[in-house]
Amino acid sequence: MQEIELKFQIPPRGRDALASTVDEDGAVRAVRLQARYFDTAARDLAGAAFALRLRREDEGWVQTLKGRGDGMMRRLEHNAPVDLPPRAGADAVPALSLGRHAGTPAGIALAALLASRGLSEADLVLQFSTDIERLSREIEAEGARVELALDIGTIEAGGATLPVHEIEFELLEGSAHGLLAQSYLWVEAFGLWLDVRSKAERGDRLARGETVAPLPEFVAQPEDAPFGARVAALLRPVLALAAEVADEQATPAHQVALTRGMSDLAGLLREAGVEPWLADTATLLAGLAFEPAAWRLADTQRLWLALIGFTLPDEDAAS
Repeated sequence: MQEIELKFQIPPRGRDALASTVDEDGAVRAVRLQARYFDTAARDLAGAAFALRLRREDEGWVQTLKGRGDGMMRRLEHNAPVDLPPRAGADAVPALSLGRHAGTPAGIALAALLASRGLSEADLVLQFSTDIERLSREIEAEGARVELALDIGTIEAGGATLPVHEIEFELLEGSAHGLLAQSYLWVEAFGLWLDVRSKAERGDRLARGETVAPLPEFVAQPEDAPFGARVAALLRPVLALAAEVADEQATPAHQVALTRGMSDLAGLLREAGVEPWLADTATLLAGLAFEPAAWRLADTQRLWLALIGFTLPDEDAAS
């Protein structure tokens, strides 16, 4: 299974109004999500962009494995319900089992990773946890059925915590372009900014005691590659860098890399002859890598969503 979703951070000024809008007609589902994330001591899973968790969802448990995605809105995912023994207590926690993902694309990829490094399920240990209150509902517009999930809570590791104030838009059915269009309406209304960093990535850094993310790699594409592929190759690392700058976690090295990436992106957009505002906005942002507020503006989010649209197949839908 491949999930298609976008996640945004919610600025303090928009949190109350957004929560009220999500729950405006009472058609919202509230659930408490308590997750435990596992990895090896050397963080082999995180290094290969996997996330493995056991999550309590109200009274039930689900084990989830997420694999490497495209750095924008798609990612492999497999969910497996977990049954506790009949006489298990209210506080019982099920044991981790990779067998629950056997035969799935994500499970096959993880098994190959562990085998290549001489590792097994026994090498996986608890690294960090999350405690989230989620409000979710479905909306339909622009040819897409989308689940909104408002997450408020904390990430916890070794006595340290990070706050969580996020909203996710997941495509359930229909067009991914419709998902982009719906997302932007909420961006304009509540000042949301796109964040490609997952809770697992943030939790792993917290568990390591690190605040600085490694610099993402820019992978050059041949000049005769399709336009969408060339945009995607630049956009993946640019979005990762932009999230660090917007969150005021970037180092000068991140800011310099972002400047170069945005300059290259602007050049590609001009070369392709797309709408002038796209290249103009990218050029402007290339000079603002040391200004975190610029990367949280609605115009910046509009640029990201337009560029993600270029990377989508003509008929990209939920599956």
